[in-house]
Amino acid sequence: MRFFPWYLTRKDVLGGLFVLAVLCLLIFTYIRFPGFVAQTTGFGPDWDCKSVPQGDPICVKKIAR
Repeated sequence: MRFFPWYLTRKDVLGGLFVLAVLCLLIFTYIRFPGFVAQTTGFGPDWDCKSVPQGDPICVKKIAR
């Protein structure tokens, strides 16, 4: 089994470009929608949810005015 010399084939380049494209898409989504995961708690707008460092978010129902 020889590790060197290793020549890049067309499949190697296309695979690397595909992985790079997926990583760029994930980074773009994370930057464009930073609080997307925290916002989708399943409660309505009358709930106030705060994320905590460890554990699930804490949600408190807002007082009706």
